[in-house]
Amino acid sequence: MKSNTFKYILRVIVGIVFIISSIAKLLSIDSFELYIFGFELFSLGFSYLAARLVIAMELALGIFLIINIDSKFIYWVAMTVLSGFTLFLALLAFAGNEENCNCFGEFVNLNPVQSIIKNIILIAILLFSSKLSSFNLKWKNIWRIIIPIGAIATIFIVSPPDNWRYENYNRGVTLNEEAFREGFETSVLPQEINEGEKVVCFYSLKCEFCRKSAQKIGTMRRMGTFSNAEIIAIIGKGEDSPDPERYFEETKLDCSKYYYISPSDFLRITNGSMPLILVMKDGEVIEKFRYRDIH
Repeated sequence: MKSNTFKYILRVIVGIVFIISSIAKLLSIDSFELYIFGFELFSLGFSYLAARLVIAMELALGIFLIINIDSKFIYWVAMTVLSGFTLFLALLAFAGNEENCNCFGEFVNLNPVQSIIKNIILIAILLFSSKLSSFNLKWKNIWRIIIPIGAIATIFIVSPPDNWRYENYNRGVTLNEEAFREGFETSVLPQEINEGEKVVCFYSLKCEFCRKSAQKIGTMRRMGTFSNAEIIAIIGKGEDSPDPERYFEETKLDCSKYYYISPSDFLRITNGSMPLILVMKDGEVIEKFRYRDIH
């Protein structure tokens, strides 16, 4: 009996780690979506879906480990998931990738090697609980259905994918057209924006969603799913703004030119909302986006 209790405690520890991991990913879902999308294997829409299914899987698996029904089956599922994640991380480490692997979202920054160590510890804990007896709970068949469906429904209700709401987001994209036109008349904005096709990105380099939009657009352009026009960045100048060259190198956005404007002009043109992305042709705004509706 004492042996079974000890094994159950170990199983609960692994279950709690899975649940914490799922919650951390959900709370930083934008970063997790971009992490998946950044591999350039899936479309943006599928990356939204895949991110939420991974989170739901971790949440459901954590709950199953704790309530301890179908102990042997759940043990092998958890072992397979951890082994699969570890193999994936090993490939990243072998390729020299040192970025945050998003195991705990943005809350704990772990590179692939550190995350591999974490997974090996969890696998070892699981091994010590390998012969744990299942609890004799009532309505097992109901739990087997409710937990995965409930996990998926919860994740998609709490955080619906952006592509479900593009129209709503797009209606909220505003540009102060009067200030925008005046910007050219007063030389606040460069005239070359009006020449040919351009993607104009209004960024504050300290804005989290500006950085994420740069990452998203950069990946989309490499995959051929966003305008391939020249990118010009208009940056709201702050006293301690990051270096733009490093910024665009880190975000992997192929920005050809950038210009600084004063914070007051920046806020007036963008109506205080950022990022603002304009797709232009011969001086006309063809499309405009914020972060959420970039597609």
